[in-house]
Amino acid sequence: MERGVRVLTAAVLGSASVYAGVLTFRQLYKHFKTQARKCQSRKRTNQNIHLISTAKDWQDQQKTLQEHLKVMKVVGLDCEWVSDHSTGHRSQVALLQLATTSGLCLLVRLCHMGGMIPQTLKDLLADPSILKVGVAVKDDGKKLAKDYGMVVQGCVDLRHLLTRVRHKYKCDSSLQGLAEGILGVTMDKRREIRCSNWEADTLSVDQVHYAAADGQVGVDIFTKLVLTKLKGGDPGDLVWNMEEVDLEEVWRLARAMCQGIVDIGHRQSGTQRRTQSSAKQTEKPGIEKGRAYSARARPLYHNCQLQAPDGQPLCTCDIRKAEWYIEKQLGDKVCERPLTVRLRFEPSGRPESEHNYYLQEKENVCVVCGNNNTYTRKFVVPQEYLKYFPPLLKDHRSHDVLLLCPPCHQVSSNHDAVLRQELAVECDAPIDSGLGCRSVQNQDLMKIRSAAKALKLSRPQIPEARVIVLEKTLMDYYGVTSLTDDLLETAINMDTRIFNSDYMPHGKKVVEQFKQKGKLWDFERRWRKSFVDTMKPKFLPPLWSIEHHHNGVLSTH
Repeated sequence: MERGVRVLTAAVLGSASVYAGVLTFRQLYKHFKTQARKCQSRKRTNQNIHLISTAKDWQDQQKTLQEHLKVMKVVGLDCEWVSDHSTGHRSQVALLQLATTSGLCLLVRLCHMGGMIPQTLKDLLADPSILKVGVAVKDDGKKLAKDYGMVVQGCVDLRHLLTRVRHKYKCDSSLQGLAEGILGVTMDKRREIRCSNWEADTLSVDQVHYAAADGQVGVDIFTKLVLTKLKGGDPGDLVWNMEEVDLEEVWRLARAMCQGIVDIGHRQSGTQRRTQSSAKQTEKPGIEKGRAYSARARPLYHNCQLQAPDGQPLCTCDIRKAEWYIEKQLGDKVCERPLTVRLRFEPSGRPESEHNYYLQEKENVCVVCGNNNTYTRKFVVPQEYLKYFPPLLKDHRSHDVLLLCPPCHQVSSNHDAVLRQELAVECDAPIDSGLGCRSVQNQDLMKIRSAAKALKLSRPQIPEARVIVLEKTLMDYYGVTSLTDDLLETAINMDTRIFNSDYMPHGKKVVEQFKQKGKLWDFERRWRKSFVDTMKPKFLPPLWSIEHHHNGVLSTH
């Protein structure tokens, strides 16, 4: 079996600016033989960088990529896009960079694929066993999910990994800072390249080299940190002790080092949460900062029983609801375990048979993996849509509230993002841009603020004629004949966003369209099917069904 590790350091390369242009030199440790493992080096050429603009281009490189990921299942991941600096809005991700530990770099031009993203590329990104490493790589994954409906799992932020080799390196938290502090190389971050047109018909040589370097340096940093942990000692001497490294051993250590930091945003590290928890003892237990949801401190299902006056079972309910009926003298306790309450009034409806979802006892476990230690509520149909449902559907939404452990909840949320994006396109209901924005930038106000900033911060460098124009712009707007420092400060701090009169929340617009077509039940069913197909739950409550229809459920107060 061929095994090997490539390590990149300034000591080996003899250059501190290897990433400044083309990826010129790299020390490639590979082909360690069973009997005699020998280090070979070669010069990096453009043959390792491949531009992917079509599905066929991807297929041509897919097998090679799979070979590179046989043992070291890790890729450096980065994205490039075009931003409108006048509005602050960004376009869809134009370029996806993927780089392996052995030097293959694929530059996938998503903006030129016409939405025909190969399924094998989607599968690669969604595979949690293949680590995607970089700085803010989780945020890049969110952009890909929003723009193209691609779920990205297995993200490892290099800043978290750095904490696993404490005191070995001193560097700032940017990718450039990590490259200098860990690899001893200087990256080319010229603005004219970084902010260039990544959607151009043809990328320039500088753009290709810049993009390849951003992808490759992430996986190089990952490798160096793992090897630092493996070998110990002085990182500067690391490269000279590599000849006896077993690549499978490196991968096992890499997986171990990544435990607890996979798919965690930089502000959500376990270390940070523990530190905050110890510093703030008054915070409620079970609530983790940085999550959009909190783990439950008590069971969701108490399986209390509610009966009609003649003793017919009506439904199971929460203990607080059962106690409320007793407290308000609307029912009587007939049994302690399970707590059973018999109503004193005739309910407006009764179950049609005993085979009813709302009569079944439910377990407090994750419906996907069965974890019964920590769980949180999962709204199969997200609340941003539910709140616009008719009252009957909202009253009986408990069918679509399930329990998931935090890891499964995160994975499910990633899949939800894909379906949300599909609905946004299908219903012409933008999620957070264009008509989907509650407020928009007012171009006239932005000009006023820009003029004030220029006069306040750069007046000496501005030609006199231009100064006169800027001053007139401000004086006309405020209706004054002279400018003061206070007025300039007011203009600089002004809010340039105005309410968008065409705004309609994404969730409301989607629900309204399905309601008008009389297909709201199909909408519910679509979310349930998506949940079952993507998560494959093994512990669903009895009688839970994709086909569950609320019209057959009558209220029991």
